[in-house]
Amino acid sequence: MAIDTLLPKKLDRVEDSDSYKSVVELDEVLSSAEEHKIRNVALTGPFGSGKSSVLVTLMRDFSKGRHYLPISLATLQANDDKIDDCQECQSEGIEVVHEEAESTKKEVAHKGKVHKDPIENLNRKIEYSILQQLIYREKAKIVPNSRFRRIVHLTKWELFRYPLYVILSLICFFILFEPSFARVDSIYNFFSWGDTWNAAFDFVAVGWLLFMLFIVIRYVFRSYSNSKLNKLNLKDAEIEVVENNSIFNRHLDEILYFFQVTEYDVVIIEDLDRFGTPNIFLKLRELNQLINESKIVGRHITFVYAVKDDIFKDEERTKFFDYIITIIPVINPSNSKDKLKAALKANDCEDGISDDDLSEMAFFIQDMRILTNIVNEYKQYRDKLCTTNGAQLSKTKLLAMIVYKNYYPQDFALLHRRDGKVYQCLSSKRAFIKDALSKIEERKKVLESKKQVFLNSLHLSLKEVRLLYLYQWKQAIIPQLVSIQIDNHYYTLERIADSNELFDKLISMTSIQYRHLNNYSYSSNDNVQTYLRSNRFFDREQQLKSGDTPIKLLEKQIREDEIKIKSLRISELLRQYDLGETETYKNIGLSDMQDVFLRLGYIDEDYYDYISYFYPEMVSLEDREFLLNIKRQIKQPFDYHIDRIKNVVKELKEYMFESDAILNIELLDYLATTEEYKGKFEHIMSRLERDMAPLQFLSQYYTEGKQCQKVFEHYIENVKVWDNIVNWSNAEEKENLIEAYLRYSTNLDEEAQKWLNCNYEFLVDHLSGVTLDRALALIPNSCFVDLCEGSDDLLDCVIESGHYVINLRNLTIITKHLNKGNITITDSTLNYTRIKDTGNDGFIAVVNNNIGEVIKVLQNTNKDDDTNGLLYILNSADIELNDKKQYLSGAVNHIDDFSGIINPALYDIAIEVKIVLPTWQNVLFYYDNCSDEIPEIFYDYINHYAEELARDTSTLFLKDRNDLYADLFGYNELSVENYEKLLPLFNGAFPEVELLADLDYTRLSVLIRQGRVAFDQESLAAINKTEALADYVLWHPTYFMQHLDWKYDFAANSVQTILSSAKFSSDDKCKIIGVIPIAIIQDSKDIANSAIDILCNKKKINVADETLVCVVKSSTDTNKKIALTTNIVRSGIVNHALIRHLLDAIGEPYTEVGDKSKKPLLPNDALHQELLSALRQIKFISTSKPDKDGEKLRVYPTRTTYIF
Repeated sequence: MAIDTLLPKKLDRVEDSDSYKSVVELDEVLSSAEEHKIRNVALTGPFGSGKSSVLVTLMRDFSKGRHYLPISLATLQANDDKIDDCQECQSEGIEVVHEEAESTKKEVAHKGKVHKDPIENLNRKIEYSILQQLIYREKAKIVPNSRFRRIVHLTKWELFRYPLYVILSLICFFILFEPSFARVDSIYNFFSWGDTWNAAFDFVAVGWLLFMLFIVIRYVFRSYSNSKLNKLNLKDAEIEVVENNSIFNRHLDEILYFFQVTEYDVVIIEDLDRFGTPNIFLKLRELNQLINESKIVGRHITFVYAVKDDIFKDEERTKFFDYIITIIPVINPSNSKDKLKAALKANDCEDGISDDDLSEMAFFIQDMRILTNIVNEYKQYRDKLCTTNGAQLSKTKLLAMIVYKNYYPQDFALLHRRDGKVYQCLSSKRAFIKDALSKIEERKKVLESKKQVFLNSLHLSLKEVRLLYLYQWKQAIIPQLVSIQIDNHYYTLERIADSNELFDKLISMTSIQYRHLNNYSYSSNDNVQTYLRSNRFFDREQQLKSGDTPIKLLEKQIREDEIKIKSLRISELLRQYDLGETETYKNIGLSDMQDVFLRLGYIDEDYYDYISYFYPEMVSLEDREFLLNIKRQIKQPFDYHIDRIKNVVKELKEYMFESDAILNIELLDYLATTEEYKGKFEHIMSRLERDMAPLQFLSQYYTEGKQCQKVFEHYIENVKVWDNIVNWSNAEEKENLIEAYLRYSTNLDEEAQKWLNCNYEFLVDHLSGVTLDRALALIPNSCFVDLCEGSDDLLDCVIESGHYVINLRNLTIITKHLNKGNITITDSTLNYTRIKDTGNDGFIAVVNNNIGEVIKVLQNTNKDDDTNGLLYILNSADIELNDKKQYLSGAVNHIDDFSGIINPALYDIAIEVKIVLPTWQNVLFYYDNCSDEIPEIFYDYINHYAEELARDTSTLFLKDRNDLYADLFGYNELSVENYEKLLPLFNGAFPEVELLADLDYTRLSVLIRQGRVAFDQESLAAINKTEALADYVLWHPTYFMQHLDWKYDFAANSVQTILSSAKFSSDDKCKIIGVIPIAIIQDSKDIANSAIDILCNKKKINVADETLVCVVKSSTDTNKKIALTTNIVRSGIVNHALIRHLLDAIGEPYTEVGDKSKKPLLPNDALHQELLSALRQIKFISTSKPDKDGEKLRVYPTRTTYIF
């Protein structure tokens, strides 16, 4: 079997011609290195680009005349920043000859203080590794003068030779010196062969001893010639020399010596870039320079570095290296699939894996060595796992698992222990299912919205829906719109809705031209299509065109998805429900490869089959944990997956059924279907049928289990379970249990039946679970309190059987259903007529037999019963009076007249609830049938229908009806607005004047303004008692001036209104002032001011003196007072007493003008000059003169007293 190793491969000049160019280029550079003084050469390329293969090929194909020294730092830990300096220095101290142990310890202590920088420590470690590879590469005899110690290994020949040399030396010593202590006579005599031979032996002995002495002295000189003096001990002190140089600097002589005694001229350094520290390159460059400049070495040496492109920043690498050769990667994302496929084929491992799957996996492979190892491991796993028992394993999944293993070995190892990120994702499947179910809930909401749109449109045709939306658009945007221009013609909304062509053109228009109510044309930029789309018209249109088939298909699909979702593999969950964007998935922190492999299903729930052996009788690791948790009574998720259910059941012991930890859905399914394990089935059911049973398990089993009928029939038959179910705290679980109970119970107990009667909607919502046949079977024993829509078949059965309670909701639901979902039928619009219009005899019979109860529950607003319905309810003796009033008070339509009302006693009800058509003929009919006192409901009726009665043209009935005239307008019952509307319908003056006194001001003023009150003393007597006297006078100004002598009960506000009116001339107003009671003038400064304004403009004043004085005194305008007094004096009045009263009325200082003993000062202005001039003319004063400053006038009285 061919072995494909992970070592760098030698490149073939033909097959790898592109990569081989780099080898040739590197050879050319090295060949001319000395000539061009190239000392540092970089071989750059990304990780896995083939740099090592280029170097291996170089050393094999171009070794002639060149000696390579490869140095690799692959074994050095790149992430070990905490280098133990003590160990390093101790090792150095051990290896360096003649360094004392004590000195080494102190040096170590010193270094521990100095080398604390992690980067410096890392550099020292790298230097030390390079130094080791240099020194220990050669045999000790090649570098005999090295101070580094080595283990001396003696061969068998050396073990024989060295002792022989010692023995020979001893023998020579004895022969030469013949010491007496070692003399043995017998041996001495034996070897005494004469002088010649003895002299020969002596010369040989001398020669041998001299030779051995030479060897010993040479060894001593070689050993101690390289020693250093680090410490000198004196008597009371010591001197110590400690070096802090780097490893290279410290052992530079060793390095130079190494290159002096060896022939290496090319040093190849690999894996130096793994440490990410460019500082070491500076030291190596410095070392290279020292070696090349050294006279000891005496030859050109080139360093070749295999590094990544990004080891240096910016242009730094060009400053360090003398020449750079770039290696283009052999493998990349664009060709990795082909490389992987070729490698699999070469190892006979294609196994039918598709190119698409290979492409997905190879996308993450960017290193040839990793690719090679992936193929090797895949072959090993395949040969071991895909045997007869494991032949069903997917080769695609197995290959993906190996790729994952190579890139994430730690996480792969954790997978065996059910840990790590991938396992965390796989074990989170329940959370993913929950997220997926939430997305299905969102689909349900959307479907419910579509379903509601369909139901709302069910009773309408496409034309009606169009017209409905067009009218809504009109009311919202252009209420006065009459028609719209399309293709130079105007069309009504009805015509547009009826034509597909016109409607399509309208919604495509960006602006419209329309005709207004006033017959003018206008334009608008309000887009019809935008309005229709925002109000979901197109959804309703599509629903009408396609019917309910799409909705039913969607409902079926959602139900199937809910059932299927828990059986989906995790990859299917992630793809179908886009769960990769959920927080649950993101928080795991998967890598890109792990994410893709999980989404594509390369790694899923059956992962354990691809990382371990399979044995038919064994339980999986998960199954083993399941059994262990049961033994320890640790509860697990009920849907915990059992890999090998049959093997697990065989391991179950009786005691293991004594804990709820035994509850598992798959286990119960298996026991329920296997007759062999009937006893174990009964045992596990006993756990479920005891008090305080774990109903959460039964709820989940109903959703996910496969043997629900057998399990729940057994459960319901043996235990009284209803109370436990309805009292269960979890709402969702309780719904599942109730559904299961209704579906599988043979007879409902009394409490369950009561619950069902009140929860018809539950039956509808869970119809798919309960099943229609079972639901129909439950109806005969039920009487539902709250019906709902959702199932036509179920509701038809309920209506036909009459098993429902009479209430508003039920009546509305049934009526709407029988009217094919008419959206206008609501709780507030339901009425007897709509019920009767259903045409369903059974439903109508139930309503008529319970009409009193029906009317009680129907609301009294927005009712549009027809006339027959109104009369039926009004005349029905089975309806209580108050219920009848409450219901009829909301009627929109009317009965034409009273002829249909059987009992005259019901006339009042008809008027009170206002169902009689508002005509004067009906008003007079009821008025004539009233008793002597008109009821308040009559006025309420008139007020309510005043608008309609005002438009009634049959006013002929009102002719000569002064009785109705007086009763309507002689009291304050009608609202003012209606009073004004209805009064024009009656002719002539108000017939009963005495009623005017009790009318309020507003209504009386209406009568006066409309000329319904004549100006006579009888009317005046009534009006004098009201606030409308001013209105009465102003409406009849001529008659008022003619009859100023009549008795008028003026009030201040009436006088003020009359004096301010433009209907009277100034002469008339002077006359009116004369008849105003003085008390009113005294009490009202406003009236006095108005009167003085009028009088000031009159030259001839014919008003009583008392009134004049009162006006002047009550007015607040001093200037007007002075002006009026001046006018009175100028008018020829010479009555000094009157003038004195007027001056007194003006106030100080004018009262002093009439005092003969005073000389008052008055302002020196035109107004006062006029006054004083008039008074001088009638001799009331003597004269007036300015004072010294001219601002005042001094008034001088007359000396002669005139008496008039």
